[in-house]
Amino acid sequence: MLTNSISGLELRGSTYYLRVRVPKAYSDVEPKREINRSLKTRDRKVAETQCVLAKQALRQHWDALRAGRDTGQRSMFEAATELLKGWGMTFRSTEELAKGTVDEILNRLDKLTADTVNTVAVPALLGAVDLPDYPLDEMAKRMPVLQKSDIRAKNDRQKREWSSNFARAAVDFKKQIGKRTVLSISEQDATDYEDYWIGRHRSGDVSANYANKQIRYVRQMIEAHYNDIRLPRSKRKNPFFGMKVTSAAFDPVDYNRRKMPLPETWIRDTLIGQRVLEGHHQEDSDIAIICAESGTRGTEVYDLPEEDIFLENEIPHFLIRVITDGPNKRQIKNLSSTRPVVLMGASLEAMKRNSRGFIRHRGKANYSSQVNAYLRDNELFPELPAGVSRNYTISCTRHSFEDRMKAAGMDNEERAYLMGHSIGAIRGRPVYGGEVDLRIRALLQEMVAFATLGWKPRPIKALRVEIDNILNEKGHRTA
Repeated sequence: MLTNSISGLELRGSTYYLRVRVPKAYSDVEPKREINRSLKTRDRKVAETQCVLAKQALRQHWDALRAGRDTGQRSMFEAATELLKGWGMTFRSTEELAKGTVDEILNRLDKLTADTVNTVAVPALLGAVDLPDYPLDEMAKRMPVLQKSDIRAKNDRQKREWSSNFARAAVDFKKQIGKRTVLSISEQDATDYEDYWIGRHRSGDVSANYANKQIRYVRQMIEAHYNDIRLPRSKRKNPFFGMKVTSAAFDPVDYNRRKMPLPETWIRDTLIGQRVLEGHHQEDSDIAIICAESGTRGTEVYDLPEEDIFLENEIPHFLIRVITDGPNKRQIKNLSSTRPVVLMGASLEAMKRNSRGFIRHRGKANYSSQVNAYLRDNELFPELPAGVSRNYTISCTRHSFEDRMKAAGMDNEERAYLMGHSIGAIRGRPVYGGEVDLRIRALLQEMVAFATLGWKPRPIKALRVEIDNILNEKGHRTA
């Protein structure tokens, strides 16, 4: 029912609507013949005010289009929020204002002057500016820009891997739920998406950890959008907040994905003794030897820049750290991964053959796939234990290193120092105290090192005595 007081104001049930025909003069910039939208209020006085101002905002919008000015959602919203900020106000949507008081609307209208009536001030004050919005797949493309600080230290390979997580999540979401913009994702959409991953986990297709990552990527894209448009936190609605797929008591996917430690004898006699990978490539063989002897991840070794290799030091070692600038910049897994890694025996010999680092694989992503394929194709991996269906991979040397440290009698913290694991997580409390002396790291690593033709590790008991001597030298009591 149209009201008699103001043209374009219509009452439907108990809610007021704006309903106006588009003037022919604007048909070239406005494809719709009629504008029909809810004013989202039941209050007649509020509706009358909103109707007048909404019509004025429409004409301003059409005039701007006619003049060729940029009226994109993003630029309009930014202009509106900056204007309100200058007045000591925050953006409130029309819906929020409708739920407030008439006095609040009148207070906002008091800011209008003759000079601001035909500007963005009107829609800004009355919440008639749409929030910028993007389809989820577009958000995935924008993430490297929005989260620039997160990838500042990543090399090209690491950036591709990081970006692909969001692209894949957007594709999965669209496939399961449908095409959505960030702001149109409902709680029901989020619940349905969570149910999808719960179902895949329960059926054994994916681990709970993998499922939670896919949910997290969508949540992060929504949050990144809110941060980008500087929406106050009290106005944000992220339907994925708090969602988590709970892992089953026994997760067969996680169990089957756990890497099998390569047998110590195979590492010692075949990988290191026979240098079995030299038939594939010298660099790849040396990377694998260093990883096996130091417990490092493959990327920690083959991404090494020349300046982080210290072969002439009294204790030869290399440094694993974040590099934020230059051609060799790289991100590492976490802060705990930052550490010096001592070189001795076979690992020292391997690094001496590659004193400038591993140019063949630095910043690339094909080391593991090439090495694993070579070992499998030539049946060079050791035979699996009876009843085991999981396969060996070259990264299993890190798991073998853990077993060797346990066998040598190292405690949990000592193992964490060498592996680059979190000491705080192990202790369950904040970490105090200084870094581990490089000499002690060398002695710990010698406990699990393999002998070579020209070098032999000392007995573990003798190494323990050396560690105590260093600690006593520092003034610590060891007995």
